[in-house]
Amino acid sequence: MAGSFTYPLGKTVSTKFLIASTLVTVAVFVLLFVWSSRAQEEHIMDQVRKQAEILYKQIIITRRWVSDQGAILAPKSEEIQPSPFLEEPEVTGRDGVVYTKVTPSILTKMLSERASQTGSYAFKLTNTVFLNAENAPDEVEKEALERFRSGRQDPIFRTETRDERRLLRYVAPVYVNESCLQCHMVQGYRSGDVGGCLSVFVPMDDAWAAIRQNNIVLLGGSSILAGCLVLLLFLLSRSLVFKRIRDIKESVDRITPERLDRSLGSRGDELKEIADFCYAMDEALKTRHQELERKIAEATRDLSEANTHLEALNRELQNLNRAKLDFFSDISHELRTPLTSIKGAVETLARKALCEEPIYIDIIKRNVDHLIKTVFDFLDYSKLEAGELELNLEPVSLKSVVEEALLAQKADAAKSSVELVLEAVDGREARIDKTRIYQVLVNLLSNAIRFSPAGESVRVTITRHDGTATICVKDNGPGIHRKYHEAIFRKFYQIPDQDGRKMHRGTSGIGLAICKGLVEAHRGAIWVESQPGKGSRFCFNLPLRT
Repeated sequence: MAGSFTYPLGKTVSTKFLIASTLVTVAVFVLLFVWSSRAQEEHIMDQVRKQAEILYKQIIITRRWVSDQGAILAPKSEEIQPSPFLEEPEVTGRDGVVYTKVTPSILTKMLSERASQTGSYAFKLTNTVFLNAENAPDEVEKEALERFRSGRQDPIFRTETRDERRLLRYVAPVYVNESCLQCHMVQGYRSGDVGGCLSVFVPMDDAWAAIRQNNIVLLGGSSILAGCLVLLLFLLSRSLVFKRIRDIKESVDRITPERLDRSLGSRGDELKEIADFCYAMDEALKTRHQELERKIAEATRDLSEANTHLEALNRELQNLNRAKLDFFSDISHELRTPLTSIKGAVETLARKALCEEPIYIDIIKRNVDHLIKTVFDFLDYSKLEAGELELNLEPVSLKSVVEEALLAQKADAAKSSVELVLEAVDGREARIDKTRIYQVLVNLLSNAIRFSPAGESVRVTITRHDGTATICVKDNGPGIHRKYHEAIFRKFYQIPDQDGRKMHRGTSGIGLAICKGLVEAHRGAIWVESQPGKGSRFCFNLPLRT
């Protein structure tokens, strides 16, 4: 279906992207150009306005200096007209030269004429009360004088065209001071009055030329930058996006089934076809999903029935387990009383030596002791499984409990020629059930003595670390393979010998399971460290809650 990937111009994603990015980029750069152009124009106009303000201030300062001096003297000429307001407008020097007194008004007029001749700038001093028609105000100046005399002192800026030249007019007030009153007293002025206004005309040809030049450079640079940006975006998009879109489109063409291809309808660009394919696939998946849900519902009904059956079996199993525990508890209670009586009778016979063969009495006694221990073990385990075991926690010295357990096993150890050794750090107390921990120690010591060769020793160590006490019982027996380390703590589990025989030696198989349950009831843990031929080391830890 490779031939189906040809599109007319304008229908491909790349073409649409190129057109859209070009339009957006052009719009952005047009806005930037307009903003920058106006900012540049405003900056240049601000410079022109500042130039007009500076000229105004220079003229005002010059006028005030001349006014403070009373007048300045200049040789009489036709260019300089004497002031009609002075009593002596002309003076004769010692050399006989006639000098004309140049007042601020005359100086302003002379400077204005000279500035106009140079074409750089011009200015004009006007007033509503005037003697010279050249000083008559125009409409702009009349408006400015009314404005200044009404109390508004902000100057006027206005762009005008004169003799095909664009000028910036700056109109600002001229105030009367004390030195001005010698000439203008007859006009009724007082110090601080507005004595007229000064119009400064600054040519803007250079400013407009700079604005046009800036606009041309800005427009050219913006056009080049926009073109480069569009080209860069297109090249990057074609490499990173459009190529991937084409690859996806080709993959869609290859995997689209014929029946799905007919449902896609009219084609657009690549993204349109991919989207149509996704919609069609979504519909197909929904249909498939509904079909699967139907099948799952059917299977769930079967599974629900099976779960109901399993729940019934589980309840039956729980009832059987409860019955088993009740049986263990009942049979233990029933056996404990007669066995205790038999043990008492045997001990009485042994003390009175009524039997000709005391060895048989000893055999009976050991077996009765074993039966009693087995009965107690079954009774304890039934309590552990039923969660009915209650602990009598009290502060007890662990060392003293270990010493009592060692003393209880001392006779059995002597019979097996096994030495019992205690290695304890100190005798600090822990909050435990003394009877139950004693039971754990007796079980571990009994196993260690049973499996230790004659002449060896069984070592018991007590260590403390991070708020816990660890008690370990180490023997030099045959050892236990690693694969049995967890299994030996399960009830009724016995390790097979290498020849397939059980290493039970007359045990019930629940001693270690009881030890595990009692230690965990104290929120501790029990484990074994052993290798075949290297003995075994049974350890358990207890939290120190003193």
